[in-house]
Amino acid sequence: MQKKRFSLVLLVVLLGQLFYGSGQVRAAEAEDGWEQVPQILNQIVPPSFPDRIFDITDYGAVGDGKTDATEAFRQAIEAANAAGGGRVVVPAGTYLTGAIHLKSNVNLHVTENAVVKFSQDPKKYLPVVLTRWEGIELYNYSPLIYAYGVENIAITGSGTLDGQGDNEHWWPWKGKKEYGWTEGQPNQEADRNRLIEMGEKNVPVEQRVFGDGHYLRPSFIQPYNSKNILIEGVTVLNSPMWQINPVLSENITIQNVKIIGHGPNNDGIDPESVKNMLIKDSYFDNGDDCIAIKSGRNADGRRINVPTENVVIQGNHMKDGHGGVTIGSEMSGGVRNIFAENNLMDSPNLERAIRFKTNWVRGGIIENVYVRDNEVKNLESEVLSIDMTYEEGMDGDYPPVVRNIELRNVTSNGGKYGVYIKAFEGSPVTNLRIIDSSFNNVKTPAVMEHVEGATFSRFFINGKLYDTLKPETQITIAGVTLSDGSYLGQAQVSLTASDDDEVERIEYRSTADSAWSTYTQPIVLTKEGENKLEFRAIDKAGNTEEAQLQLIVIKQATLPLLSAMIENLKTETPGIKQALSSQVQAVERDVSAGNKEQAYRKLENVLKYAEQHAGKQMEATAGEDLSKVIEAIVDQQSL
Repeated sequence: MQKKRFSLVLLVVLLGQLFYGSGQVRAAEAEDGWEQVPQILNQIVPPSFPDRIFDITDYGAVGDGKTDATEAFRQAIEAANAAGGGRVVVPAGTYLTGAIHLKSNVNLHVTENAVVKFSQDPKKYLPVVLTRWEGIELYNYSPLIYAYGVENIAITGSGTLDGQGDNEHWWPWKGKKEYGWTEGQPNQEADRNRLIEMGEKNVPVEQRVFGDGHYLRPSFIQPYNSKNILIEGVTVLNSPMWQINPVLSENITIQNVKIIGHGPNNDGIDPESVKNMLIKDSYFDNGDDCIAIKSGRNADGRRINVPTENVVIQGNHMKDGHGGVTIGSEMSGGVRNIFAENNLMDSPNLERAIRFKTNWVRGGIIENVYVRDNEVKNLESEVLSIDMTYEEGMDGDYPPVVRNIELRNVTSNGGKYGVYIKAFEGSPVTNLRIIDSSFNNVKTPAVMEHVEGATFSRFFINGKLYDTLKPETQITIAGVTLSDGSYLGQAQVSLTASDDDEVERIEYRSTADSAWSTYTQPIVLTKEGENKLEFRAIDKAGNTEEAQLQLIVIKQATLPLLSAMIENLKTETPGIKQALSSQVQAVERDVSAGNKEQAYRKLENVLKYAEQHAGKQMEATAGEDLSKVIEAIVDQQSL
C-alpha cells in the first residue's frame, strides 16, 4: 500500500489536542518486522565450556575481602585457557581484585555468597588497554572485567560483582557535587574535551593515551572485538561508569542479571557496535539509562562505521534510570533492527520509557525499532521521547535519520508527556507508528516537531482516541460479464469497508458534482453505457478515505448489440461471420413482421450455431459473448 506523507509541526499540544497525519500503514503490515526475531534468536547461541574447574583459591585467592586476588584470578584464567577451557570458580567469600582479563573458552563463575570487590585504586587498572570512552577509541584504564579479541567467554553464577564506585572513589571524577566532587578536585572535563577533539581530528588511536594521571572512568564489563559471550545470573553493582558495555562484538546473551548503580553515567547495558544480542529477564536500577544502544561518537563513530543491529530485549524489569530502552546518543555508526517486548518499567524515578537521543554532530541512522507488549506502570517524564536536540543540537553537518519506529500494545501510567518529539525540518522523524497503545495520566498528550508519515491506530492518550488510519473500501460487482469487462443488462455493486478502529459509514455518488449518499444496500446499475461510481468510507475518528472511482459499462441485450458483435467478430473463416449475420437479419425480419415466436426459434438456432463454432472458427470468448447475449434476449423475451 502506498504510504501518504504528511508533515507535522507542533510546538505545544494542549490537553485533548493532537495533530496527526495520514500515513497509511495497516496493522498487518506493521507486524512484518517481528518476523525477523526468530531468525535473530537462532543466530544467538550461548557458549559452552568443558567440564573442568579452576578454583581461584587453588591459585592463592583468599576470601577475606582484604587480600589482593588479582594474581589468583589471572593464573586461574590462564590455566583454564591453556587447558582448552573450563570454569574459573569463585567460591563463597569476598575477594578483592584489580582488573580481570578474560581469555577464550573461559567461564568466570561467581557462586552464591561469593562477592568480587574491585579495587578502588585506579592503578590496579593499568597498564592501559584499547577501549572506548563515550564512543571514542583510546587507550585508557582497563575496564574492571575486560576481554579483547576472544571468543567463547562467560560470566555466570548467582554471586555479586561490586565495582565499589562511590562518592569518594571514581564518581567524583564526573565533576559534579552530587557525586562527591568538590571545588579544586580534578575531574574529567579537560580529558573529555581533549579526547573528543582527538576523535574529530582523526588523531591515530595509538596516540590517544590516557590512563594514569587522567580522569576518564573505566566501564565495568567490556568484551571488545569478541564473540560468543554469555553473562548470566550475576549481580553487578556500582560501576565507575557504564556497567556492561560490549563493543564491536557479536553473539551476546545477557540474561537473569541484576544491574544496580546510581553513580554518574551508570548505564545498565550499553551494546555498542554489536550484532546479534539478547538481553533477557534482567533487573535494572540505575543512575542513567537502563539499556542504551550505541555505535560510536561523531567522527570516530563514522570512521569505524559499524552499526549496532539485531538486538532483542525481552522480559526485563526496569526501575530507576534516565531511560528504559534508549538509543543514543553515541550512535554515529547507526542502529537498526531493535526489538523490545514484554518489559516492565516501574519507577517514579524512571525519566523516560522509550528514548532516542541524537543531534547533527552525531549523525547516523536509527531505523527499524519495534516495541510491543511493554507496561510502564510509573515514570517521571516521557513515555516516548525522540530528541534530536540532545547536547549539540543542530551545531553540525550530519543530520541524523530516525525512521520506521513502531510501538504496539504499550501501556503507561503517569509522566509529563505521552509523546515528545524534537526533530528538524531537514531531518524529520519518518514512519512512526503507535498502535493498540494507551498512555494514561500524562500532563500533556504530545509535543511534536517535524514528523512525517505517522500512523496512530487504536491509540489512546488520557482516554482520548488518536487515530490516523483511514478506512479502506472494497468493491464487489456481480452480474453477467462480457469479455471486454462490460456487464450485460445490469450490475449489482456491493461495498464493504475495513478499519483498525470502526467504520462509521460508507458513502457513494454517481457524479463528481452530486451529493454523497450513505450506502445501506447493494447498488443496482442499469443505465446503458458508462456508469461512474465514486465511493469512500469514514471511520469513527473522522478519518475519511480518499474517494475511489469505478467505471462500470452496461450493455443491454438487443439485436443491434448482437449484430454489432458479429460485425466485429474476428475469424479466419469469413463464411462463419456471414452465416451468423444472415441468421440475425432473418430474426430481425421476423420481428418486423410481428412473428416473434418464429424469431425466437431462429435466435435459438443462432445460439446453437455460435456454440458449435466457438473455439474453432472463432475465439472461444467471442462465442461465449454471443451465447450470453442471445440467452439474455430469449430469457427476457426482449425482442
